[in-house]
Amino acid sequence: MEIYLIRHTAVDNPAKLCYGQSDIALAPDWKSSFDSLKNKLGEMPAGSVFYSSPFKRCTQLAEFLSGDQYLIEPRIAEMHFGNWEQHAWTEIDQTDLNLWMANYVTYKVPGGENFEELFKRCAQFWDDLLSQNQSKIFIITHGGVIRSILAYILDIPLDKIFQLEIDYSSVTRITVNKQYGNYQKVAYINR
Repeated sequence: MEIYLIRHTAVDNPAKLCYGQSDIALAPDWKSSFDSLKNKLGEMPAGSVFYSSPFKRCTQLAEFLSGDQYLIEPRIAEMHFGNWEQHAWTEIDQTDLNLWMANYVTYKVPGGENFEELFKRCAQFWDDLLSQNQSKIFIITHGGVIRSILAYILDIPLDKIFQLEIDYSSVTRITVNKQYGNYQKVAYINR
């Protein structure tokens, strides 16, 4: 089984808004970014399975790559930033922001979630995914989700996972060998 974790393309966010679970438009050059990603991925054989986060910045890409044959999966949505959603990072209460930055793993964003909660739902999705018998799976999602999945399969402490760069339009490839008890190998990250 080959699994491709794809981060959505760049967004149009000149105001530097916090937008975890908010819909936000893609950057104006989204079409060329989509074409570039499709070329990077190469052939997507018939029978490939596509999963997408529910937000438009992901579903637009999933529709393009899959020919509109994708499944929406709420567990691979980005972290919920609660009361911070749609506010500029500079407008967020600095005390709350500093507490979160000092311990983003367990500090719960007011009205939202913490990274540990994101990690748990991503791990549950990953375990369900491994029970499938597909040859190629494409997951269109977010940087936090990709980091959560990598932390899960590589047993990286959550407080260290943001040391991995996950760029917009990047692809991370994981192979799963079912003959050896779902042995998982990371072929590459952030390509």
